[in-house]
Amino acid sequence: MSRLQVTLEAIQHVANLNFDVDLAANGLMCLVGRNGAGKTTLVRAFKNLSNADTFVRTATPYAFSASSRIVYTLDDISVTFAYDVGIRSLNCRDPIPPELRNLVAAELPMPHGARFNSFQSASEADLDIRKTIALGTYGQPEELISFLNSVYESTRYSTMAEVKAKGKSYYALVRTDGTYIREDYLSSGEHFLINLYRTIKGPAKLLVIDEIDISLDAAAQANLPTWLRGFCAQYGCKIIFTTHSLALMRQLEVDELFYMEEQDGQVSISPTSYSHAMARLFGFVGCDRYILTEDKMLVSFIHHLVKRYCPTTILRYKVIFIGGASQVAGLIEGNEAEEFLASPEKVIAILDADQKNEKYASHASIHLIPLDSVEEALLDASRNDPDFPFKIPKPDYTSGKSLNNDLQQQGIAAQAEIFDYLIDRHEEHFQEIAENLSGFLPPPHI
Repeated sequence: MSRLQVTLEAIQHVANLNFDVDLAANGLMCLVGRNGAGKTTLVRAFKNLSNADTFVRTATPYAFSASSRIVYTLDDISVTFAYDVGIRSLNCRDPIPPELRNLVAAELPMPHGARFNSFQSASEADLDIRKTIALGTYGQPEELISFLNSVYESTRYSTMAEVKAKGKSYYALVRTDGTYIREDYLSSGEHFLINLYRTIKGPAKLLVIDEIDISLDAAAQANLPTWLRGFCAQYGCKIIFTTHSLALMRQLEVDELFYMEEQDGQVSISPTSYSHAMARLFGFVGCDRYILTEDKMLVSFIHHLVKRYCPTTILRYKVIFIGGASQVAGLIEGNEAEEFLASPEKVIAILDADQKNEKYASHASIHLIPLDSVEEALLDASRNDPDFPFKIPKPDYTSGKSLNNDLQQQGIAAQAEIFDYLIDRHEEHFQEIAENLSGFLPPPHI
């Protein structure tokens, strides 16, 4: 199994939606978008593989027409659900191969999701749970305990017991007096995470969860992605989920966030950044990355470097002029301690090469261009490059700044042309800063 493609046609307001997921790449995929973008419809389509009556139970019959259909393609296997007038919903007349049916575990939103309807099972197993806890023969689910304690920033789950009954594991918090709190008496958020853990350890290799943030507080939402990422690597699965939580979105990596948008029935899914999603969903404007620098010329030069070496980045970035190399270094260190701009890995500094002997120049987040000064490098080139491409307005310049200004003001060269000339002249030495920028502002994940 390598790729799963799901195509929806003429379902509710969705005229066409094509979704392609690489099953060979474990990890997270978060779909965000405004209400009505088709997120829940897509999750229903995934759920429909294992429960063919999903649309009958959860969608109005008026969501379909004679042209409605869903096509699932897993490598060389293809299955089609088409509109069946007899049930006024989607139906598949061909058997669904087990490798496709068992591939996906999907969780719907309220009120249809299993997290809101799976309490009865634990209740029915209560006699077995009671006996096992009374005899002290239960197990201790160390991984689940670590998961819950970390997500909720608590130690209250350290007494969690695991009881195996009727071919399934059940969980309860054991009190010092021998009584216990069964999992279905915990909060809906806690119960959801326990069921999510069960599903991750189950046979399905693709987990699809709508509104993963429901019932979780902001701190739990922010702590969840790190654990899910680790579970994906450990258990060889992929987790696709939707959310409206900024706290959760902010913890995602560049290649994990996708924006889903519907226009005239056509639904698109494309890589996005946290700041773009934040702006589109909530009207907030922010940046994904920050670059601090020491003078105004470097602000312009860094923008040019980004345009040249990171032309396809989807991340919003801001170059900030601070006013002195030591002040820049101080802000880098201050942000590491207080994160007043962003988390440390999202903030770097770029300075002139004349700072290379300073102690702070060795800081991992501080990078140097290979020129002691952009303007002085221009002046040096005008004196020593026999192929200097620009007509020099006068022969006696002593300031690179004056030369740079005159070249532009007299229409001899645009600033971008001057920058490109200097970069081309020292191309080999610019490779390091180019690689640093490309890693900091990567291209979109495809």
